Amino acid sequence: MDQRLVRITVGFALQSAIQHRCDVEPLLALYADPDLEKARVLEIELAESRNHREREIAIWLQTLHEQGVSELDTKAFLTTMREMEYILYFMINEAGNAQREVNDWMNYIANAAESLADGFWIDAKIFLSQALDISQSTAVEELKSDPNLRRKLDILQRATAQYFAEIKALPSKLEIPEDRLEAMIEVQKVLLDLMQSYYLERSEGDDEVLGGAIRQLNSAIRHLMAREREIEEIREELRLISQHLKEKSDRVVGQKKRELTRECGERIGQLAESTVL
Repeated sequence: MDQRLVRITVGFALQSAIQHRCDVEPLLALYADPDLEKARVLEIELAESRNHREREIAIWLQTLHEQGVSELDTKAFLTTMREMEYILYFMINEAGNAQREVNDWMNYIANAAESLADGFWIDAKIFLSQALDISQSTAVEELKSDPNLRRKLDILQRATAQYFAEIKALPSKLEIPEDRLEAMIEVQKVLLDLMQSYYLERSEGDDEVLGGAIRQLNSAIRHLMAREREIEEIREELRLISQHLKEKSDRVVGQKKRELTRECGERIGQLAESTVL
């Protein structure tokens, strides 16, 4: 496998770890020195976690390894997921203090179904992992004190766990045009630097400047992955991000963070005009 693709994939796992404030040290080491076997060991370690944040990292790392052909009947699977969405919708009004959790559970199921229907299997796995997490939350468990809800919730919890078990076995991999791998690496490096700074110690000014740039860089990365997106469109997107970072860097709290913000603006600006794109 192309080592550039390995680094980018580990980078996605690292993005997830930083955002969820998981232990990033193993991933930082793997990002610096991509190794398929070490990635496989870490994936196996995290895949069976009861914590969605760790499972999400494993979902990204899973894309690095050969997977079998899917035997899942996606049409039937989507039908049952949408039936669950319907049941959860009508359960919200019965959920009392757990209305938010049941509503989120329903939304994760709905988003997973939509992602699966659109062919975005990695997103579908992540949404179902989140659905599993919230279905097992304390607030939902406390609803079982109501005998009228206990049996229904037990069935829905087991079904959610089964859905995730089935969908996480789907073969999935990142598809990135080869001629965009170098650009992807450079954009992701800037993104990772900003994310580590942003999530380490957030302040009010950071949300507009760093938070906004992080969202824009994530969008640029998605566009780089889409062959139908023209390179000139992406160049302009990067120019705007560069301008945003350089012009608003003074609003960031902390000298080191301001310097990093300006530096990242320069790096993105240089990339927008480089031959890498």
